[in-house]
Amino acid sequence: MKNSFLFLLLFCFTQSRSYAQQELLDAHLNSDFYATQFTGFYLYDPATKKEVYSYNGNKFFIPASNTKIFTLYAATKMLTDSIPAFKYVLKGNELHVEGTGDPTFLHPKYKNNKAINFLKKTGDKIVFHWNNFDEEAFLPGWTWDDFRKNYSPERSQFPINENLVTISKSGTAIKTFPAYFKEFTEIKESKEARDFYENKFYIGSRSASTKVPFIVKEEVIENALTEIIGKKVEMNKSPLPSGSKVFYSVASDSVYKEMMENSDNFLAEHLLIVASSALPGKLSSDQVIRHMTTKYLSDLKQKPQWSDGSGLSRYNLFTPQNMVQVLEKLYAENPESRLFNIFPVGGKTGTIKSRYRDSASPYIYAKTGTLSNTVTLSGYLKTKTGKTFIFSLMNNNSPKDLSWIRNENEKLLRLVRDNY
Repeated sequence: MKNSFLFLLLFCFTQSRSYAQQELLDAHLNSDFYATQFTGFYLYDPATKKEVYSYNGNKFFIPASNTKIFTLYAATKMLTDSIPAFKYVLKGNELHVEGTGDPTFLHPKYKNNKAINFLKKTGDKIVFHWNNFDEEAFLPGWTWDDFRKNYSPERSQFPINENLVTISKSGTAIKTFPAYFKEFTEIKESKEARDFYENKFYIGSRSASTKVPFIVKEEVIENALTEIIGKKVEMNKSPLPSGSKVFYSVASDSVYKEMMENSDNFLAEHLLIVASSALPGKLSSDQVIRHMTTKYLSDLKQKPQWSDGSGLSRYNLFTPQNMVQVLEKLYAENPESRLFNIFPVGGKTGTIKSRYRDSASPYIYAKTGTLSNTVTLSGYLKTKTGKTFIFSLMNNNSPKDLSWIRNENEKLLRLVRDNY
C-alpha cells in the first residue's frame, strides 16, 4: 500500500513537472513575437525514443541550409573515409580520366596536392572523358541573379578552384586563377563582375581582389587544365575505357566539417554529385536523392520534398520532424565525438560561434539555415540535467530582422536547456 502511494506521488510529480515544462515552451512560442510568422519546433529524446514537444512539428517549411543535414547523411551512407577525386585508366602513355564531382580539386581550403601531382606525373597526355554529367549547372528554385555570387557557383563533374575565378589587381596589373581567365578580365566599373552569358570578368579600380563564378564549358576545362597541369589535355565524349580505378583525395570528414560549419553551398551540391559516383550510370544528384529516400529514408513520418544539396532551392520542403528523424539516424550510426566535431558548436565554431555562449561548456551542436524571411536551426542540445535532445526549429515567412528571430530562438532553447 505504501509503495503504491509513493508511486502515485511520483507519477503526479512527474506529470506536474511535464505540464510546467510544456507551459514554458507554449508561452514562448505563443507570444506576440511569433504571431506574424510561421514557426515549427520539434523536440525529441533519443534515449527514450519519445517526442518531448511538438509545435507544428509535422508541418512543412522551407529549410534553407538545414537541407545540408540530409546531404551529410547521404554522404556518410554512400562514401568511404576519403573523397573519390576521379576515375582513371592508364593506356600506354595516355591517362584517361573521368570526373566524380570532387569539390576539393585546387580548393583554397584544401592544401592536399595528391590529385594534381598524380595528373602531372602520370602519362604524357591526359584524355578527359567529358560525358558523364547531364544535369543543369543550376537547380530549380535557385535565385537566377545569384549567378555572380561566390556562394552560388555552377555544379559540374570536375570542379576547379570551387568553379570560381580568383581575380586580384595591383595598379593596372591583373592576375587570375586559373590563369586562363586573365585575357577575359579587365579593370572596369561594372554593376556585375561577370557577363551573364559569357566568361567576361570585371574588377573595379577600387577593388584589390574578388571571386566570381565562371561558366563551365568543355573548352574552359580543357584550356584551364592544360595550363594548370602543364601537359596536353584532350577532351573526349566517349565512355571511359573499362578497368578503371578510383583515385582518392582528402578525408571525407574534413569536407563534411567545412560544409556544416561554414554552410558551404558548393561543397554541399558536389557531395551529392560525388555520392552518385558510387551508383551505376552518370553522375546525378537527383539519382542520389531518389536512392536515399527509397532505401534509407522511407520511414520518415512525412514525405519531404528534397530538391538540392545546399538548401538554396525554395522548392525544398521538410518538416521539423523530418529533420529530427535524420538527425537521430546520424546520432545512432556515428560516435558522438565524430558527429559533434562535424556540426557547428555554439559559442565555439562555425555559423553559431557568436551565439549560445552563456555556458561554461557547449550545449548546442546544430546546423543553421538562412534565406530571406527564413531562419532555421536543427541539431543536438545538452540540458543541465545531462540529457541529450534532438531538435529542429524553423521560422518561415517572417518580415522581422533575422537576428531578432535568432535571439528569440536562443531564448527558447535556453528554456529547454535549463528546465528539462
